[in-house]
Parts: sequence; C-alpha cells; structure tokens
Amino acid sequence: MKLTKYLAAAAVSAAFIAAPASAATMGMADLAITGLIILDANNNAATGITIKTENRTGTAASNFNGNDGTGAGSGNIFSTTIGGTVDVQNRCAGPSCVAMPAGNYPGGVENNFSAHIPAPNGNYALGDMYIAGSAIGIGANGLTRADSSVMSPGNAGSANATIANSATSETVFVASSTLQARFALGFEAYVAAFVDAAAGVNGSSLGTISWALSLQEVIGNVSTTIMNWTPSEINDGVASSELSQNSIKETSGTVLSNLVTLTTGRTYKLTINQASNSIASEVRAVPEPGSMVLVGLGLLALGAASRRKAAKK
Repeated sequence: MKLTKYLAAAAVSAAFIAAPASAATMGMADLAITGLIILDANNNAATGITIKTENRTGTAASNFNGNDGTGAGSGNIFSTTIGGTVDVQNRCAGPSCVAMPAGNYPGGVENNFSAHIPAPNGNYALGDMYIAGSAIGIGANGLTRADSSVMSPGNAGSANATIANSATSETVFVASSTLQARFALGFEAYVAAFVDAAAGVNGSSLGTISWALSLQEVIGNVSTTIMNWTPSEINDGVASSELSQNSIKETSGTVLSNLVTLTTGRTYKLTINQASNSIASEVRAVPEPGSMVLVGLGLLALGAASRRKAAKK
C-alpha cells in the first residue's frame, strides 16, 4: 500500500518536473555607434559637402507585465536641427526601477554606452536612446539600449529603442571633379539571451540589434538608390528558451562601406535607421498532454488505493 501511494505521488510530481523551466531570464540588446563619418577614397574626412536639411526621430519604450515604462520628458522626440542632439531619457518599467540593483549600470543608467549585464538581476525592462552629430562633417554617434530582466515566474518584460535619421545633402565642390566616398562606422554591440532552468516555469528571452544605411541620388522628382549598407556585425540577435541556448555576443570595431560616386551639384538623401529590441518572460509551465495523462494515472492510483483501504475497513 505504501509503495502504491509513493508511485502515484511520483507520477504526479514527474509530470511537472519534466517540463521546461526557468528561475530567471534576460534579454539584452545594446548598440552604441561611437562614430559615423563620410570619407574620401584616401580615407580622409570628405570635404565640399553641405547639408541642406536634416530630420531625426528618437523613441524609447518599455513594458513590464502590461505596464508601460516611464521616464523624464517625452518618449518620442523629433528634431530638424542639423547635427542636433536627440536624447530620449530612459523609460523603465517594473518594480526594480525604483532602486536599480547595484552593479547593473556602473556610472548611471542614462546614456551609458559601456555597461552590459551578463546575467538577470532584477525585475524590469528598460529602453534608452541618444544621437548627436552628423555623418557629414563632424561625425555622428548614437545609442539604442533595450534591456529586460525577469527573476520570478508570472512576469514578462519587453523593451525597445529606435533611431530614425535622415538627411538631404547637396554636394558642393571646390574643384570640378567628382568625389569617391565611403562611410566609416565605429561601433560597440552587445546582445544576450539567458534562461536559467528551474522546476515549473517556462522561460524565453530575446535580444536583437539592427542598423541600416541607404543613400539615394535625387534628380528632379526621381530618387535612385546608389547604396544600401547593413553591416553584419551590427545586424544580429540571440534567443534562448533553455540553458543550452544561452549566449552572449559582444563585438566592437570599425567597418567601411564600399566606395560610391557623388557627382558635383547633385543632391543626395542619406537615411539611417537603428534599433534595439529585447524580451524576457517567465510563465508557469502547463503540462503537455502526455504529462496530463501521467497526472491522471497518478490521481487514479491514489483514488484506487483509498477505496481499497476503505473497503478493508
């Protein structure tokens, strides 16, 4: 009789222990552009280029358990100032935003280009973005950060940050020759996905970054794309739903685009888009159909044992 009860109880427990689980999850997507500038064929800063107009938009957002993140100022900023700074203050959602766990962002949360979190630490989702300067002239730099960390079941966090930057420029040359030009891009990229296994909870995490440049030549009402550039180093992502899939990718460096011809007196439109996105969630596991069968068999065995015991009495 004791053996029957033990096996029945074991069948019930095994149905849940066998399910995928997690104790903590994290998705991180941090992309810092440390310098973007247009060069000539000799890799010197290009000259003779005048910016006519420049528009840029920055957004940052976060959500934790259905609640949107908050922060100082607007979560969406639009600017028409040439080379102007667009700085959306970080938007944080979740209980850990009140007192961010020590060590998460040494030096402060806002516009932190260098701090990256290797493992879950707290319950929050955070989005942040910053851009300043211009690729034509002094050089541009920018940051998109999307971090999500969940430490207990029943929680879900997501964050995103984007930069949409466009400029229309007219090339003006001292000499009458055309210009062979390329872009140089300095970057620091960090993406991470982490799920720590534990009983009874399903976890999933994601971190992705993207960056794209498009250059069009405009003649009258006709625009022709002469360059599309999406460096693989900063178009990347990782995902995890179990311990064996956990990964961190951290890279930095400088990459050069191919050369492109800019013709004297013609107008060119430069468009740049940058984004970071992350997700971390934990949900208590629902037994698979096969597991439910085990649960049912266990309960039947317990019931049969109880009835036999009652009959003997």
